[in-house]
Amino acid sequence: MAKVLLVEDSPTQAVEMRMLLEEGSHDVRHAANGRLAIEILASETLDIVVTDLEMPEVNGLELVEMMRSDYAHIPAILVTARGSEDLAAEALQKGAAGYVPKNHLQSLLNDTIVDVLGVIRTDASFAKLISKLTKNVFEFQLPNDSDLISPLVGLLMQVVSGMELISGAEMNRLGVAIEHALINAMYRGNLQLGPSVTPAHHAIIYDDATSDLIERRKQEAPYKDRQVYVEATAGKDEIKIVIRDEGNGFDTSKVPEKVDANLFAAESGKGLVLMKSFADELRFNEIGNEVTMIKKCC
Repeated sequence: MAKVLLVEDSPTQAVEMRMLLEEGSHDVRHAANGRLAIEILASETLDIVVTDLEMPEVNGLELVEMMRSDYAHIPAILVTARGSEDLAAEALQKGAAGYVPKNHLQSLLNDTIVDVLGVIRTDASFAKLISKLTKNVFEFQLPNDSDLISPLVGLLMQVVSGMELISGAEMNRLGVAIEHALINAMYRGNLQLGPSVTPAHHAIIYDDATSDLIERRKQEAPYKDRQVYVEATAGKDEIKIVIRDEGNGFDTSKVPEKVDANLFAAESGKGLVLMKSFADELRFNEIGNEVTMIKKCC
C-alpha cells in the first residue's frame, strides 16, 4: 500500500481513479489542481503523485517541474490523454517517473505504481561505505531468467542512492528503464518473442508470469544458450548502462527521434519512451542488439 496524492480536476474522473486506487489498497488524497497539490505535499508525507496533465492554475507539467525543485524524492506518474503526448514527453524529460494512458487506467495504473515504487531498495548497513565510492563498475552475464532483473536493479539503485548521484524520482525512472531494457534483451532479443506473445512488463517482473512458448524457447537451440551482458558504471559525472543480447537485433533506423503518440499508446513502446526520457544520451549499436543509456550527474 502506498500513500498516493491524486491530482485531477474532473470530479467524475477523480472519483473513478480514487476507486481504482483504493481497489489497489492505496491510501488516497485528492487535489483538484497542481497548486493545491503543492500545498498538500508541503503538509503531508506521501509516497507518490498521480497527476493529470491538463488542469487549471498549475497543470501536470508545471507540477512536475515544481516537484523536481522541492520534492525530488517523490515520484510522479502522468495520466495522459490522446493529443497530450508532446506535453507528456516534456514532463518525462523534466522528471516524471512514468505514465499511464487514460484509456488504460484500469489495467495499468496500480501496476505502474508498484513498478515505480518497487525499483528502489536500500540497505542502511552499506550506506556509509557506499557514500565514499567515487566510481563503481558492474559487469553481469545473465541467462534469460527474469528472476534476476529485480535483484540487479535493486543493487544498482542501492549504489546510485548511496553515492547520491541523482534524485529519488530520477532513480525510479532509471530503475524502470533498466527493467524494460532487460526484458527487451531477454524476450525480444534472445528468445525472439514479440509483445503479443509475452506477458506485460509488470507481470513478468512482479508476478513471475510466463507461458508454454516462453519456457519452450528457454530450452531450445539457439535461444537457450544466449546470454544478456550488462555493464553498469556509476561515477560522479555520469551513470552509464550498457545492455547487449545475443539475438539478431532490430532495424535501429525505425527508432523515432521524437516520442510520438503511437509509442505512448502501446505497451510495447513503453520501454523506449522511458529510456528516451531518462537518458541524456541513448544509442544503439549497428545491428540493434545493444543499447547504451547515459545519464549526466552534474
